[in-house]
Amino acid sequence: MSRCLSYLLGGTFVASLAIAPAVAQDSLVVAAFGGKHGQTLQKCVIDTFTAKTGIKVTVDQGVSSVTVAKLKQQKGNQSLDVIWLDGEVSQAAETEGVFAAVDPAKVPNIANIIPEAIHKDKDGKITGLDDYYYSVGIVYNEDEVKQTPTSWFDLWKPEYEGQSTWPSMSDGSGPPMLVYVAELLGGGVDNLKPGVDKMKELEVAAYYDSGGNASNILSRKEAIIGVLDSGAVWSLADANPFKVGFVIPKEGGLASGTRLHLIKPSEAAYAFINHALTADAQTCFVENYFYGPSVKNLALSEKAKARLPWGPDGSIKDLRFSDANAINAHRQQILDAWNRDVLGRR
Repeated sequence: MSRCLSYLLGGTFVASLAIAPAVAQDSLVVAAFGGKHGQTLQKCVIDTFTAKTGIKVTVDQGVSSVTVAKLKQQKGNQSLDVIWLDGEVSQAAETEGVFAAVDPAKVPNIANIIPEAIHKDKDGKITGLDDYYYSVGIVYNEDEVKQTPTSWFDLWKPEYEGQSTWPSMSDGSGPPMLVYVAELLGGGVDNLKPGVDKMKELEVAAYYDSGGNASNILSRKEAIIGVLDSGAVWSLADANPFKVGFVIPKEGGLASGTRLHLIKPSEAAYAFINHALTADAQTCFVENYFYGPSVKNLALSEKAKARLPWGPDGSIKDLRFSDANAINAHRQQILDAWNRDVLGRR
């Protein structure tokens, strides 16, 4: 009996045996994020899965938009078995038909996650499962920024000209942040001009494509202030000698999450997703990267509780999520406006 099958029998995966392949799969290819986020997934999810099952996991590292492009190119002959995506990118890719439906009977740990983490298509089939949540706010170097920022528009102050960093459209928070700036100025997803005009005035040190990229920019002090998600902020704070500040601006922060998708159904792929939703895997991740978990009732340290995106006593209901469906419906207009009017003016 394979180690994988023994592991599954030791849990609650017996229901899958009727359709399990005759020979257990001994390897998987999984798309994951880079930087400290990816390192934490490797430590807490991927390595522990391999230790328990003997199944080798090869990581295809990259940002969500690149992963989706690969899925579209390989449609009908996928090289990836399971993927992680940013929530907004995930919803945009839903219509591409690249996700396999998840059979909940083969992922028994679905019973342990919050209902908001389960995403279904119009036919009621599960196409994605959130594992973690974060909130986007303002990060800053307290050695360089003497006055705590209180508003998103503090980033436009003259003293930060050429010293800030902002997510590009390749990062999951890029399109929602552009729409959010437009909303704060009286526009919205169908009227981007106020946000685009404002972004044209922002002189950044660099736009970033991922949280890891942003952390490197801030660590090298190429920027001293910027927009970043809460998990990346706390990892940055723990890795640098300078004091890192983080604030949710008075206008409110934007929340999002990371999502698991099944691409090529198999015994091993289902086992991997089920493992990613265990209390042990999620506790390890949250203690090291400080995202909010989708698994309920984790026993967390006081440090981790304080760094959760909803705070020590809150929940996902306290977070402000952008209208991902509306953003996805206008995604091409958002990208065109960014490339033509924001980047094109440089």
